[in-house]
Amino acid sequence: MSRHLSRRDLEAVRLVAANGSLTRTAELMHVSQPAISQRLAGLQERLGTGLFVRRDGRMQPTPAAERLAAASESVDRVLQHAIEDIQAMTGVRHRRLRITAQCYTTYRWMSFVIRSMLARYPALTIDVIPEAIEDPYGAIERDEVDIAIIDHPDPSSPIPRVDLFNDELFAVMRSDHPFALRKYLNPENFSDQVLILYTGNRHAFVEDILRPAGVEPKRLRQVRMTEAIVELARAGQGVAVLAGWVLSDLVSRRDLAAVRIGRGGYRRRWQALVGAECPDEYSKSFIDEIRATAGKLAKDHWRQALEVA
Repeated sequence: MSRHLSRRDLEAVRLVAANGSLTRTAELMHVSQPAISQRLAGLQERLGTGLFVRRDGRMQPTPAAERLAAASESVDRVLQHAIEDIQAMTGVRHRRLRITAQCYTTYRWMSFVIRSMLARYPALTIDVIPEAIEDPYGAIERDEVDIAIIDHPDPSSPIPRVDLFNDELFAVMRSDHPFALRKYLNPENFSDQVLILYTGNRHAFVEDILRPAGVEPKRLRQVRMTEAIVELARAGQGVAVLAGWVLSDLVSRRDLAAVRIGRGGYRRRWQALVGAECPDEYSKSFIDEIRATAGKLAKDHWRQALEVA
């Protein structure tokens, strides 16, 4: 039996290892979950070893899978460097921009930024690298992405940060929740609550608000899909923390209540990390487009405003 491995095989292993989820990997590769399961099963049969084990609801990579994931990253780097070498030999300018964001919610408005960039640079290719969310600083240092959008900086990193914009986060819950009619919530109010967050205990809300106050929630649920977070909160399964512009973009806010965090509200600071090899023209234009887009996010109907811009 052939032991040939394709780039798609390696990509599947790398994405499952990074995300711990067959469903998320299927979404990123634009295929069905059964297709990913079948691909992994075929790989395991060809290699004669297991690649993943399910533990605590996540797919955990075996040493064999970790080796293939590393090989996938190496292959991608070699191919990209080859392309860049050829472009340098032929005088063709770098026309690829790789981006990632530390929070999946940004992709709700990122499409408008990308659209504006492509209108300005028709020959430009923009690649979204969502799996780099796990380690945006490392992705920049390893030259896997050109620009990383972050909402919680690492003060120990020497990589310079560029300020983008601020937004306000709200506690979102079912409309009959005991806290639903309050004007604002303090950190201690979350001590007996189930919290639903995108990035679990690495969320900016945990690190900026709860941890300094010595507050531990009753339980913390990490959910990587906006719609799932909203529906869990709507069903009374916990309290979510979402940006105001996410709320205003919902199809329906029926049965939901949004309460400010702290008397003056809790505002999150968005910044950009820019790779050393990223052309200044592209990075400056991309940052300008983000700032222009952010100027409309405070509106109740920001999507409509951006669509007609």
